[in-house]
Amino acid sequence: QVLEQLQPGALGTVLVAELKAESSVKDKYVIKKVECIDERQANEALKEAMDLLKLRHSSICAYKELFVDWDNEVSSLFLCLVMQHSGQVDLSSLIKTKRQKPEKVADMVMLNFLGQMVDALFYIHKQNIVHRNLKPSNILVTGEASFMLCDFSTETLMSDEWKWKRRVEESRYFILFFEKIQFKSWMAPEAFSFSFSEKSDIWSLGCILLDMMTC
Repeated sequence: QVLEQLQPGALGTVLVAELKAESSVKDKYVIKKVECIDERQANEALKEAMDLLKLRHSSICAYKELFVDWDNEVSSLFLCLVMQHSGQVDLSSLIKTKRQKPEKVADMVMLNFLGQMVDALFYIHKQNIVHRNLKPSNILVTGEASFMLCDFSTETLMSDEWKWKRRVEESRYFILFFEKIQFKSWMAPEAFSFSFSEKSDIWSLGCILLDMMTC
């Protein structure tokens, strides 16, 4: 049962849901729906994403279920990724709040953040998994100095140039970015050529850390 729709991301729609069959259980889930151009792409993306179900790390949001769904309203296939819902704010909200005050992020918070994220990235890279979409809005703030990585992307979907171009046309923020007008980016240079690696994740983490240090 869908409870609400959150702000959409660059590649998909984000929903908050709960299990209808278990009304006594208050657990909520986040479902990310990513549109696929055809059945082949949907199946490839699903196959790639299956490894996400194996992730078990204190600083990584757990994936509960993955499936492909046909939406009759738009006559299109969607890859659906079900994640745990912490109910916490993301890092982009924290940075925005600090910048508006203005107030610096405490050194200990940044040290904890860096330690937890490096450990999380080391864990996924050791399993040949690349995040590909690391940015403040994909990091949850789960405590005063506790963080959790979420919203991974597959190579099949992140390398879909048509999808990115369409999102660029639909989004004012992306248009501003491609016109080089006041848009922050955490993507490594090679990512703009749809090439992703462990190094791309490290580049993005460095950009996020710089953003935190300049509030």
